[in-house]
Amino acid sequence: MNRDDIRHGIMLFQYSNTAQHSGRARALIQVLWNLYRSNEIGFHNLGRASLHGTWQVRAGHNLRINTAYLDSLPSTLRLGALSLLLVHEGIHATVNFTKLYDELAARILPIHYFRELSGPGVFDEASDPPRPGRHTEIVRLPPGSMPSFERQSAALGRDQLVDDVLSIETYTRSRYVNPPWIIDNLTHWGGLGNRWPETRGLYIRVLAPTVDTHFTRVILDIMESIGTRADWDAMMAEAGPLRTIRIALDDLSALRQYAPRIVALERRWGVHLREEPPR
Repeated sequence: MNRDDIRHGIMLFQYSNTAQHSGRARALIQVLWNLYRSNEIGFHNLGRASLHGTWQVRAGHNLRINTAYLDSLPSTLRLGALSLLLVHEGIHATVNFTKLYDELAARILPIHYFRELSGPGVFDEASDPPRPGRHTEIVRLPPGSMPSFERQSAALGRDQLVDDVLSIETYTRSRYVNPPWIIDNLTHWGGLGNRWPETRGLYIRVLAPTVDTHFTRVILDIMESIGTRADWDAMMAEAGPLRTIRIALDDLSALRQYAPRIVALERRWGVHLREEPPR
């Protein structure tokens, strides 16, 4: 693929129904054309195919498309995949959100675009001007061709896109998820009851080491939101060292409003959630 393919990918999105009905698309399209004209979009071998592309202001191309990823795809899928990737990385170049909100934004619009590409498809008005007798082609991504986008689309439909993002180790780091962020977002995206057990475990892992009751008290809310043994086990597998959790809850157990809740959780799940006294 070459520079003409980049132009083609931008135009494919520009003429899509998704772009016509998205408030953010207008700014995104302008950003992509500005990057294209200033030669800030380019193809690079970034190693593993699971890394699709990157956005970072630097010397050389700011928006980089991974050739290893595109080369791993059948030729019939590459234009659609390139266009999706330009939209994803272009959102990073367009919005000015804090880290995790930026990642969510960079997925939502591409998911809607993917739904169009994998459904009715997008008329390819971007290639050559129509000629007499030439039919406008449709770019379509067949079912099963983009499993990562299908997974993200399903997660967005359940209001669990944040869980999908947090299942990627990179986004579990403290620059993305910290105690204040967790507190601020407990009721978002369907609330605690809609979070994957693994996400709830991650929340506990982040909150417990603070040993600050403003944060650690939320561990009880998280644990109480679990309804089945399988979900409890999945949560605790991601929750970090049990000793760290016990120290956090041991401090809470000294406070009257929290002690009965801890005891109830211990009885329900048959676990010791507080530091055992020395023998």
